[in-house]
Amino acid sequence: KQMKSGGNRSKKVKVWVRVRPSQNFADDAIKLDPEGRSLQISVPRPGGDQQPQQRGFANNQRSDWSFRTDGIFSNSSQQEVYETVGADLIESGLAGYNGTIMCYGQTGAGKTFTITGATEMFHNRGLVPRALSHLYKEIEAKSDLAITVRITYLEIYNDTMLDLLATMPDSQEAGSPLVITEENGGVYVKGLNVHLAQSEEEALNLLFEGETNRATAAHALNKNSSRSHTIFTVYLETRSRFQSNSKYTMSKINFVDLAGSERLQKTLSTGKTQQEASYINKSLSFLEQTVIALTEKNRDHVPYRQSKLTHYLKDSIGGGCKTILIANIWGDVRQLDETVSTMRFAQRMSCVASEPVENQRTDPSIMVKVLEAEIAALKKELAMHNTLHNKSHIHYEPISEQQRFELRQQVQRYIDGDLDDIDLTSIRQIQAVFELFREACLASREEADARLQELLAAQQAGGVAATPPEGAARSLGPSTSGAQLGGEAVGDLDGRSFGIAARSEVGMDESGVFLQSKRREAAAATAASSKKQRQHPLGAGGGSSSGAAAGADSEGTLDAVGSSDPAAAAAARPGTPPSRTQAFEEFKKELGSEIYRILNENRTTMMDKKKEYSNLASQVNTTKTEIDRSRLRLDALKVEREAQGNLYTDEGELIINEEEFVEIKKLRQLKESYKADFDRLKELKTQIHYCQKMVDLTRQKLIQEFDKWYAESFLDGSPDKRGVAPNSLEAGLGVRPEVLPPKPYEDPLERFDKVKHRQLEHTVDLEAYNRAKETTVHRHVFSKAGQQGQPVRRKPGTPLVNQRNEPPSRLEIM
Repeated sequence: KQMKSGGNRSKKVKVWVRVRPSQNFADDAIKLDPEGRSLQISVPRPGGDQQPQQRGFANNQRSDWSFRTDGIFSNSSQQEVYETVGADLIESGLAGYNGTIMCYGQTGAGKTFTITGATEMFHNRGLVPRALSHLYKEIEAKSDLAITVRITYLEIYNDTMLDLLATMPDSQEAGSPLVITEENGGVYVKGLNVHLAQSEEEALNLLFEGETNRATAAHALNKNSSRSHTIFTVYLETRSRFQSNSKYTMSKINFVDLAGSERLQKTLSTGKTQQEASYINKSLSFLEQTVIALTEKNRDHVPYRQSKLTHYLKDSIGGGCKTILIANIWGDVRQLDETVSTMRFAQRMSCVASEPVENQRTDPSIMVKVLEAEIAALKKELAMHNTLHNKSHIHYEPISEQQRFELRQQVQRYIDGDLDDIDLTSIRQIQAVFELFREACLASREEADARLQELLAAQQAGGVAATPPEGAARSLGPSTSGAQLGGEAVGDLDGRSFGIAARSEVGMDESGVFLQSKRREAAAATAASSKKQRQHPLGAGGGSSSGAAAGADSEGTLDAVGSSDPAAAAAARPGTPPSRTQAFEEFKKELGSEIYRILNENRTTMMDKKKEYSNLASQVNTTKTEIDRSRLRLDALKVEREAQGNLYTDEGELIINEEEFVEIKKLRQLKESYKADFDRLKELKTQIHYCQKMVDLTRQKLIQEFDKWYAESFLDGSPDKRGVAPNSLEAGLGVRPEVLPPKPYEDPLERFDKVKHRQLEHTVDLEAYNRAKETTVHRHVFSKAGQQGQPVRRKPGTPLVNQRNEPPSRLEIM
């Protein structure tokens, strides 16, 4: 359900509501307008329908709310959401306008699903993958523009900024912590790596890398809850390939995935998860205070610097940015209070003014070239004007030394009275004449001062008072008065007509001491600033992130096994555990049936698309062959026509026979068909390799869950001499949990999938999604296969899942 905003909403932040489907949807409490423009919520009062006065007290608490929005997404697909709120943002970004899409809501309401989507299903891609695909299609279509794409991925975890792309090979080593700076009216993070993305594959690789490094944890409402705010920013620089003007546009598009607000009485979080929740709620509270301040007309100060989140979003919330808020709500009966809180924030956000402006910049180097060309043209025009008016003797070049010497002589003659007028022909000449007059005045003053010094020296030597010339006294003016100069210059006049006292050296000594102290202060400040440099947070602990993540998983697994009674567990386990092959087949039928079903669906989808791609590729090759044949036949007909002699109409147009005309028409139709099929072929390549990646991730998820189940069910969890329980690798029955086995077990469908893939390797090029995901998986998953980190029992109060390098997955098994 969609709605276009009216005239009074054209200069405000757009607010859309997306409702998460729920089996226990509160139909009686939440009423959606049929046109998708409003939302009514009625919260039942405690005590049922009985009036508060009958129960002995007055309840003035509000229970009914009505909210107006720009549209509501209820049971809407990801494609519908993107076409409604995201597609226009990409087109505006290419035109030079900043844009921001922000998802806000409680934990588990679907914010991350809306922004990045799920990796298990191709059609469940989020706004960011679809926006990147749309962006590079537009870049390919706009061949007259040179568009540069740069990407950053920032995470704000516990009010600390982290670079999610710091693990990329081309990232710079972190030498200092990330700091938010403001420059040229924009907000930037100093020290954040900015990566150039020249293709869709590189951009998706950066997205998947950042998703792998995100911090997640599990609690009662969400198995994969985001524990931090993330901001995926795409910077666009658009220049014209043909126009040589110096103007170009710079824009940025932010995809903000806010961590969900949590109530501890619902999430039952403890320990580290509770601490993370407090930071999340505090930053969201500061964000709401900032939004309230922006809605107040007479507010002089907006508290952007209360938190790093609001400071970074200073130029992205309203103002000159095109801002869109997606309020994710959970329509469950038990989540009505959080739904009301989310909608109240959305209502405040809809009052923030937003008037997007084009970010047009000027290239200094191109501007210099343009101005030089313009100056040259103006000089030519001025020379032509002087020629037409008999002024060709006038020159506008800089004054040479010979011309300056001649002007000096004219100025001296003018001062002496021998010349009545100086002929001025240009601005440069006028400026030179003024400079020469100034030099003459200064020279006259120096000459008068020298004559005065000579007279005073003669007076002191002979003891006879001397009268200075009139010009000398006048040239000194007020500068010779001791009363006006003060004690720093010369002494006061004595009783005689003229006399100069000895100058004190105190002023010079004080000046020297002052300069020396300033130099010492500057040196001390430089040394202090050099000592304040610190290492980047990711640089200190980035190397051990994989080990920490593995340790957290091992802790959670051992805690689950060790929480039961050892004697009862030993009695329940069989003496000899079944082989991993038998256990894997049993697991696929029972606990892993849902994951296995999704895996088979993904395989079926991928095989269907590969089959369609193979058929379409054959059709494209056939069409190409027909085009070549048609061209050869058309060339033969043209040679035959020229041999017989060309015929022309009265207007001079060439006459061709019917056979050649039919062949030209056929060739045109073949080219159109070839272009359409080729475009469809490229689209299928994107879908095939995305499906391939979903199959790999789902298979990986299935093996991980099997390893956990096998270790908990059949391996001996008693501690050894080191005081820790052995993992499955040490027991000799497979690899440790959360790591793919070196030789994974394959069923017939998997073997058929690999054989089919090898057959298509010669015809199917590796595409953006496949290469990007494979790069991420190989770097962060398979590299851990050789690591044998020892599991440690989970300490009380730590979350069950808290991984920074876990592959992205949004799969939930209910």
